[in-house]
Amino acid sequence: MLEPSDWRALTEHYILPVISLENIAAIRGSMLMPFGSPQNLFLYGQANVTAWHFMLHMLPLSALSALLLVGFVFFLYRKNPREEIVAAGQDAPWQDAGKVRRVGYLVLFAVIIAVIVTRTSLWPYAVLLVLGVIALLDRKLLLQVDYVLLVTFLCFFIFSSSIAGNENIAAVLKQAVAGNEYWWAIGLSQIISNVPATIVLYPFTENFAGLIYGADTAGLCSLIGSLASVINYRIYVREYPKNGGKFIKVFTLISWAFFLIVVMAGYFLSRWKFF
Repeated sequence: MLEPSDWRALTEHYILPVISLENIAAIRGSMLMPFGSPQNLFLYGQANVTAWHFMLHMLPLSALSALLLVGFVFFLYRKNPREEIVAAGQDAPWQDAGKVRRVGYLVLFAVIIAVIVTRTSLWPYAVLLVLGVIALLDRKLLLQVDYVLLVTFLCFFIFSSSIAGNENIAAVLKQAVAGNEYWWAIGLSQIISNVPATIVLYPFTENFAGLIYGADTAGLCSLIGSLASVINYRIYVREYPKNGGKFIKVFTLISWAFFLIVVMAGYFLSRWKFF
């Protein structure tokens, strides 16, 4: 049994690579499903395709990313393959106290997926249902939401809509984006993040595949490239407020190593017409 000081040392030793690889897993794993990420959700809503058709087009890059992620984990951060992995609390029994909440959240999860896949116009009722169940079962959860982060990205969305609505900017984007959606999605995401970038670029897009592959790859370039990266950073600096710069350094090195491998694969696949 490890002492608390030993757990602390192990945590500090592995936390940065774990968070960095977890971030890659979130960015690349979320690209498979229509509801996996906000940009996927937005583009799926605009595209007249089935969920299965959507997943078929996202599967090659998602599968490649999964294989690469396994390779990164095994070769980079398991220095000793025989090293025993021990998780804190792994022998803790299943607690019955939160059973009602767990069942409630599973039901909400199923409802949300059904609403997204069917594109029903009844989604406002689903939103009210989610808020109502949370208020009933776990109202303290509402106090734990990072509202500052949500407001920040809401401002990004408003800014993005303003850009698309400007006639001069729209004229430039109309000429520049068509045929270069993949690179535009990656580049613009480094300035305003991938979800707002997707909203800005969509009206000027001719190659749907290029836009969605680029937006889903953009999060590997920089911290601002994806909401998942920003969330990971904020969680880390809460625990280790003095190590923000170290996080950015490790995150950037690992993400760019991954990016350089998958970026060309995404570019060639973007030639595969989505519909």
